[in-house]
Amino acid sequence: MTIEVENLQKKFDDKAVLKGVSFTVRRGSITGFIGPNGAGKTTTIKILAGLLRKDAGKVKVFGEDPWDNPKVIEMISVIFTNLIHPQENTVGEYLRDLGNIYGKREIINYLIDEFKLTSHLNKKLYQLSSGLAQRVQLVAALIKEAELIIADEPTANLDPSFRMEFYEIVKRLNRKNDVTFFISSHILSELEKVITDVVFINDGRISYTGKMNQALSGVGEEEIYVMVNDSERALKVLGGILEGPYIKVKGKLREIVDKLDDSGIEIISIRRSSLDDAFKKFSNI
Repeated sequence: MTIEVENLQKKFDDKAVLKGVSFTVRRGSITGFIGPNGAGKTTTIKILAGLLRKDAGKVKVFGEDPWDNPKVIEMISVIFTNLIHPQENTVGEYLRDLGNIYGKREIINYLIDEFKLTSHLNKKLYQLSSGLAQRVQLVAALIKEAELIIADEPTANLDPSFRMEFYEIVKRLNRKNDVTFFISSHILSELEKVITDVVFINDGRISYTGKMNQALSGVGEEEIYVMVNDSERALKVLGGILEGPYIKVKGKLREIVDKLDDSGIEIISIRRSSLDDAFKKFSNI
């Protein structure tokens, strides 16, 4: 396992933020870390990154506690929303410095081009918009070519096109270089398209950890939206109600598809339970 967390606990003053958190992250996985604001996601990520000391429990990243063994940090990259670097530096200076530190100068130009930063290289970091600063932060993390990338809301300030580009790079690095990703994001509709595993956290406790497809199948009876070539007949077969061009019906996806197929009704489009539905079920929300 790349990450192993057991009974992790953390308090701030008298408020318990992490209340016995336990989960693992498989090597080579793209794991989503899902939970509402205040659930404990950022606190967990800071502990994994060696930036915050735990109160109790065990944390292992590549077999070592990142707080006790700083060498672990050399094997990971961490993406936060805000840039942590002297703000008087230009974008070009910042990225070149990182390339020199990591000995990865050859990849810088490729990433600068991918995230369309060429025209911004002479801008000071303090002059950047939040979206542009986030793109710089993503490039900074990817320069290192780490074995594990931990990301806390990595696409929060990005336009849709750059969010898509980021996740394409995630899939490419995972597939070609076996990079493990641990990603926290509130944009679940995008995250669910790339993750292989998921960890749900709510109120400082883990409500589910496992494979993505098992989380979705665990929803059981769900609300399915079906667009067909004959809505009138489909309503008689399935029941449910008509919402615009879709029929909304509650049930299991496989059974709904079989009923329509047996009745000779053509399915044009289906929308099914999402990662958000699974989170709500496992977290009793």
